[in-house]
Amino acid sequence: MNKKTNIIIFFVIILATFSRLFITIPNFTAIGSLALFCGAILGRHKFSMLIPFMALLAGDLILALTDKLHADYLFSTGYFIFVYLGFALTWLIGKTLKNRLKIGNVVLASLASSVSFFVITNFGSWLQIAFYPKTLAGLGEAYWNGIIFYRPELFGSFFWNLVMADLFFNLLFFGGYILVKNMNSKLEPIRLKS
Repeated sequence: MNKKTNIIIFFVIILATFSRLFITIPNFTAIGSLALFCGAILGRHKFSMLIPFMALLAGDLILALTDKLHADYLFSTGYFIFVYLGFALTWLIGKTLKNRLKIGNVVLASLASSVSFFVITNFGSWLQIAFYPKTLAGLGEAYWNGIIFYRPELFGSFFWNLVMADLFFNLLFFGGYILVKNMNSKLEPIRLKS
């Protein structure tokens, strides 16, 4: 990789890490997009999977120091395992984008990662939270509550916030990457095709 590519990847990592700390919209962060981006762009490198997890862990530790609820999530409940599994699957979805960077593919991968993350983490909620009966109806209730949870506003649903964040940050990251790659005249231009 050249210097320009390394710089854009560095800024993607920084933006993703700090999006958890400074964006106050629930579930609207760039960590999922970072996992997808690393899977797609850095997937051949042996440490590419560690980048989103280090960013996620750094944000978790900072938030745990300042918020009791987040400290419980990270150190007591075991729920964080499902969150990290969701991001691992997102990274694997990103690997499917390798050499197939088209707008449609990035959008489909974004939606697939949002839905898979939702399915995995709400399954974890069902297992971890005592008031959900351990039945199929209880599992359905956990998923339903995950969709409607929070407030009936534009950024009021954890699920829709996740979808909007993944689409926004993935288009930003992949678009920025393509732009930087095209600015390097030594390489063949890359375009996101529709």
